[in-house]
Amino acid sequence: MANYLWASKEERREDPSRVGLIQLAYPMLLESILRTTVSLVDVAFLSRVSDSAVSAVSVANQYIIICQILSSAVATGTLVCINQALGMKNYRKVNSLASIAVAANLALGLLFGVIFLCCSPLVLSIMKLDAEALAAAGLYLRLCGGMMFFQCVEIVLSSLCRSLGRTKAPLLINLLANLVNVAGNYVAIFHPEALGVSQIAGVALASVLSRAVALAMAFIIAYRAHVRLSPRYLWPLPVKDFQLALSIGIPGGVSNLAYSLSQLVTTSIISLLGTSVVATKVYVTNIVHYIALVGMAFSGASSLMVGYRIGAGKYDEANAIRSLVTKVAVCSNAFFSLVVICFRVQLIAWFTDNPAVVAIAANVLLIDFVVEIGRALNNSLSGALQAAGDVRYQLIVNQASGWLVSVAGSYLFGILIGWGLYGVWLSFALDEMTRGLLLLRRWRSQKWIAIAEKKRRIIAS
Repeated sequence: MANYLWASKEERREDPSRVGLIQLAYPMLLESILRTTVSLVDVAFLSRVSDSAVSAVSVANQYIIICQILSSAVATGTLVCINQALGMKNYRKVNSLASIAVAANLALGLLFGVIFLCCSPLVLSIMKLDAEALAAAGLYLRLCGGMMFFQCVEIVLSSLCRSLGRTKAPLLINLLANLVNVAGNYVAIFHPEALGVSQIAGVALASVLSRAVALAMAFIIAYRAHVRLSPRYLWPLPVKDFQLALSIGIPGGVSNLAYSLSQLVTTSIISLLGTSVVATKVYVTNIVHYIALVGMAFSGASSLMVGYRIGAGKYDEANAIRSLVTKVAVCSNAFFSLVVICFRVQLIAWFTDNPAVVAIAANVLLIDFVVEIGRALNNSLSGALQAAGDVRYQLIVNQASGWLVSVAGSYLFGILIGWGLYGVWLSFALDEMTRGLLLLRRWRSQKWIAIAEKKRRIIAS
């Protein structure tokens, strides 16, 4: 097991795929904290304006997240292939696949930007927000969503740098982005007259500027990592590479999309309970994001290392890494969830002084303990199965559980039975545990090995 945890600098310089779990995980953990902090900072600053502003931006961000998932579908597939190509030492294939991923994400990011600029009122109309919150959400969505190609391309380049052994690059990129975002939010909320725009618009512009700076830095680091993006890799179109990327990326992207859409519908259900309940859900969600960060970092590291081993045909090592990471993720999520439970009242009070919101959120965090155990299983197993190219099963499981358990359960327990946000979180727990146990059963069946062999043959050719 020690060989999986750490590798010397000489070993990593000789072969980027020999990096250790800890060397991958700790920069990914810090990066995840910084990415989550961008959203948390926005919520914290906007909570100084009103609960309505928090609800509006939360709803707008859910649309942006959905489009990020769609635009990164091809990128996700190509990055899986890139990891396997690195395991085979096929570096020309790496440049070709990287060019495909960047070009696809740029095109889709621009397309979604046009949609948000022109159709924000239409896409927000399904949400049951009051007039003030709806106007704020539309303004935020036009500004942030209209420029989302910055985020789409930057995420691809950051992930690519990590695959090539530049494990600290995404961390540095997000550190700079956070500094820009915090400074912009401070000016937007406390000195809006300096920008000449509303507070909501100022927060959106700060987010856009931070991602633009991050993109510029990501291009520089990717070039220094010897990534050579070129249009010549796109014409004539490498059909087999593109088909392989789509065969992995689209089911994986649709699987994530199904989950995000179910969360969007769930938010619409929660909005029936009132704006203050939506704000409560936002506060709790921003807190529990931190619970899973250690487990998610190790799961992300596992996905890369499993991909390297599968590319080299070392399936026993891939299985050993996955097993180790699942144990780490479950223990980590359980520990940090208990820590949050111990300080839940103080944490919620940091966002709001509304006693009703504090009381509901504190009780929801008790239920969330079960959610985090299921989430640990999902994170560790989803990444490993995706690294093997086994994504269709995940698509079926996520769609079925997301809609039948999470969405239907939220309406049943939260609205019909009348348990409110407690009922919604109970359905979240049932959903996470259902998906986690089904994915664990899939991995143990070892059906992913035959699928991985088929993908390896295409990349090797």
